[in-house]
Amino acid sequence: MPTMFDMTAKCPLTLLSILFYALLGSCSSEVPPSLSKDDNFTELLAIARNSTENSAMRFIALEPIIVRARDAGEIAWLNRYLGDFLNSYPEDPYGAYYLTAMAEGALESESKELALDYLRRLLKNYPDLEIGDKSIHLLAMDEIARQTDNPREAILMRMRMGQRYPNRIDLGSNYFAMAGEHRKLGDWEAMYQAYKNFLKHTNTAIPGNSAAAKRIEADLAFHKSDKTWTMENLDNLVAAIKHGLRTQNGALLRRYQAIDFFLMNWSQETSDSFTHIPMTLESFLTSTISYRNEFEEFSSSNEAYLWTTGWTWRIPTWYLYFRRIDYPPDPEINGRWEWAGIYFGERI
Repeated sequence: MPTMFDMTAKCPLTLLSILFYALLGSCSSEVPPSLSKDDNFTELLAIARNSTENSAMRFIALEPIIVRARDAGEIAWLNRYLGDFLNSYPEDPYGAYYLTAMAEGALESESKELALDYLRRLLKNYPDLEIGDKSIHLLAMDEIARQTDNPREAILMRMRMGQRYPNRIDLGSNYFAMAGEHRKLGDWEAMYQAYKNFLKHTNTAIPGNSAAAKRIEADLAFHKSDKTWTMENLDNLVAAIKHGLRTQNGALLRRYQAIDFFLMNWSQETSDSFTHIPMTLESFLTSTISYRNEFEEFSSSNEAYLWTTGWTWRIPTWYLYFRRIDYPPDPEINGRWEWAGIYFGERI
């Protein structure tokens, strides 16, 4: 499909043709006040209205109409005009483009549902178009997937994007977003499968979530695990850990370490691979280890920090970190507690 500029070059708008179409039927009465003094604008309207046998000519005229009306802030007028135009030319091959413009206008005026209706209509009723090397259908499906409040519709759009345009989208990001929609539906196995597919695309980067791959790897490992280290009650879990410290029972401490147990200082991130290097805690146990009876004040209903000291290491103060488990697939596990890791040194 040639671009707009290619088509303009093949179908030049001569002064004679402009005057001819203007004489056939001026649309000046329809021109919004902000554009009424633009003679060329009214001429373009006349061309769009009277090029009954030439859809390419209509497109050449309508494209600058759309741009100028949008620049002038005449979004409501533009959408009414394009709606009337499509009623007059319901089979115009460029209908998908005009509906895209209407959807963009609706979004600008915060009419999300109306915009979605326009996008659904273009997918159902009009063939795909390549405008400026971009697929109108792909743009529409992506916008629907991001804007809809219906997870099933979002999943369907993303599935079609992956099937029809695998070389024109980031498949990893598409799977990541699809997993989020499956989560909303509580379709856990489909969610984990989408995450597995996401991990196959190692070059994918999720904006604002640089540790996405590491987090998903940990979630998948947890999903496959026996989860025997978890405990329903935080106080009981902490009591078991304290008993292991008092008796220097390394085996007991290992028993309650989470599958992705980390050891790091406060400036590190859990996504750092060096925080998950296996470490034998028995080597650092002493009879002088002490701990506070209460959790630190920066603990919350989902996280708890226990101050300890006396470890045989160059940094004797360690904070034991406990967190509530977020695992909706299994109500018996969801909300339980785990000993997730250790922070070295005083909290900054």
